[in-house]
Amino acid sequence: MTITQIETNITKLLANFSQDSFIFEFLLAFGEPKATITRLKKSDLNQLESNGEVLLRKKVFFKEVYEHLHGSIDTLKNSYISARQKPRFVIVTDYKTLLAYDTKTTDTLDIDFKKLAGHYDFFLPLAGMEKSTYIDENPADVKDGVSQNG
Repeated sequence: MTITQIETNITKLLANFSQDSFIFEFLLAFGEPKATITRLKKSDLNQLESNGEVLLRKKVFFKEVYEHLHGSIDTLKNSYISARQKPRFVIVTDYKTLLAYDTKTTDTLDIDFKKLAGHYDFFLPLAGMEKSTYIDENPADVKDGVSQNG
């Protein structure tokens, strides 16, 4: 999956937004297999009991939070998510604001939910693209087929 495809997928996700399917569509946008998403929806993979929470091992912990978003993400990133299940990203949202924490780099994201398409690059590790992989490629150059390396 290319950076351009991911950006397009996120734009489509926001255009056809549904709270019930957001996290699943989000994961699909970054190339997560449909079979994994189906299992996650059926709770075979999702080991959480609470509605509005999704945990995909080593990928993402997602929680809908409607009060105290900043306090919630601070608690979650330092709390009960075990080292065995440790997700790469902790994401909380009330669908007005989206907060995310990268557990590997400790980078954070605090954005207006509607501006997610402009910040898709924060989540590129979900598609297997670490910063060292894509830092040399400006997304505008990739779209134009221009590479800085030649």
